[in-house]
Amino acid sequence: MTREDYEARLAAVRNLPGGSSEHHRTYVGPVAQYDFMGATQFRLLTGLGLREDHRLMDLGCGSLRAGRFLIQYLLPGRYVGVEPNSWLWQAALADEIGEDILRLKEPLFLSDPDVTSAAIGGPVDFVVAQSIYSHTGKDLFLRSLKRLAKVINPGGQLLFTVVSPEEQKKKVPPGERATGWIYPGVVTFKEESVLKFCQRFGFTAQRLPWFHPRQTWYRATLDGSMLDETQIQAMGTGRPLFDDRFDAS
Repeated sequence: MTREDYEARLAAVRNLPGGSSEHHRTYVGPVAQYDFMGATQFRLLTGLGLREDHRLMDLGCGSLRAGRFLIQYLLPGRYVGVEPNSWLWQAALADEIGEDILRLKEPLFLSDPDVTSAAIGGPVDFVVAQSIYSHTGKDLFLRSLKRLAKVINPGGQLLFTVVSPEEQKKKVPPGERATGWIYPGVVTFKEESVLKFCQRFGFTAQRLPWFHPRQTWYRATLDGSMLDETQIQAMGTGRPLFDDRFDAS
């Protein structure tokens, strides 16, 4: 495939709605933001201490929007992608990344969302769950936190997003009263609910000012560490500049 053919194929899907199963990029969200949404996760993780020798779980890795950066960055065997819709990451490997990465970096992919340290071959230092709990009811949110508490190292970090009700212009149902998996629909969770859910399983959580075009980032740890005001200022907001695709309006 030539470069022109490749870019033409991507251009052909840019107007498809997010959540569409017609292409591995469209299924995971707005195609126009596909590149940014992977890059911003990578920036957040490395800013909070991710290094190449750490082990990371990409929960709901989808079509490797963030995984394509993380797999290249981490040492072999350090990336674990969990994704029930395995066709997404398989399509990304075949069409964009190249399957040689499997030999070079030895990522582990699991289709079973029932994560345990036995399944993933040991504990992890970081977990990123971008736009997972925006599609789960309270039951699945709690179940996920319970399982993650058993696979994250004591000094590890869980970074995740939820849809906050106060930031929504459209009416979105509350996740506190929802059950099961909701996709492509979304639910909201209040900050007080998120903090209580995390506390139930030993996590200390805090809201982060890191930019997301539709959701809110949280950081949770088992060792009780919190980012103080100086650290919050040092990490910045991650807001992209010079790009009208991310205007507040």
